[in-house]
Amino acid sequence: MLSRTLAIPLRRASLPGKPVLVQGPRGAGKTMLLRNAFPAHTYVTLDDPVDRARARQDPRAFLGRLRGPAVIDDVHRAPGLIECMEGLPALVLASSLRLQTPFTTFELYPPTQAELEGRPPLALDMLGRFEASAGPASRQLGTAFAPNRSWLDRDVRALVNVHDPERFEVFFALAEARTGTVLDQQAMAAECGVSHRTVVRWLGVLDACFRTLRLPASRIDFGRRLVRSPKLHFLESASLESRAVAEIYKNARHLGIAPELAYWRDSNGFEIPLIIQTDTAPMMPVCIAAQPNPSDIGRLRRWMEMAGVSQGAMIAEDGRQLRRRGILSYAIGKL
Repeated sequence: MLSRTLAIPLRRASLPGKPVLVQGPRGAGKTMLLRNAFPAHTYVTLDDPVDRARARQDPRAFLGRLRGPAVIDDVHRAPGLIECMEGLPALVLASSLRLQTPFTTFELYPPTQAELEGRPPLALDMLGRFEASAGPASRQLGTAFAPNRSWLDRDVRALVNVHDPERFEVFFALAEARTGTVLDQQAMAAECGVSHRTVVRWLGVLDACFRTLRLPASRIDFGRRLVRSPKLHFLESASLESRAVAEIYKNARHLGIAPELAYWRDSNGFEIPLIIQTDTAPMMPVCIAAQPNPSDIGRLRRWMEMAGVSQGAMIAEDGRQLRRRGILSYAIGKL
């Protein structure tokens, strides 16, 4: 069985006996994680129509029948339960849609490369300062964690009334093609033939279904005029830049950390694709290139000098480890 990094912080958070929420995309492995991490808990899924009807009709009576610690899966299908959970025995909740609750909340995504290889992920505050340790041979992605497209029918319709599902799928494909680019909602609306308001709403759907990450623009300007719009990254993508950002983001989330990530770009197109800020280390600029060349390294070094930081990181497709005046390179598969 695949070991998930989130299991440890999740068990720790559940010890005080307060509700804990695990949310993430369909097919990420939430049910498997919770059933293995909490084998003594009663398991209930609101995907079951009978339990779902009971939970919606009388949330308090439904919770009262549990009589002890329980895992409630698909809790987003009966949102009225959330208001009735304070003071109850230990509950662990799972949702495929992003929920706003007062509970401790974790996010689970499909397995990272570190989880597939059975090794600890490279910590955020180590990136650019230490080389990734050699691990066992990589395991192949199993069918249980293959990309799951059922969210298009099951979750999208729960969030927004899509009158033309085919047009939403066209929007989804066009948005995927823009992964790793600065978000331009007006251009997307024109390309899809829908209103700007519709694009805003549909982008919100992708976020609520854990398909995308909007990377904010850094506000450290060094006296330059900066691009302020966020970058759109799909968390499951063939794009090298989006894969690297997603792997770093998911590694942190699976450790129970909400990472502080941004990108930097001025009006002349000078860009650093990723900037990592942690409480325990100075900010870390990260360049991402399939095969780094002197221009990539020069751009990174130039930004380091402007920011007054001594360390930077380069993420590439291959595994060459090259330290050049404070710049350490990583293979994307070793994050």
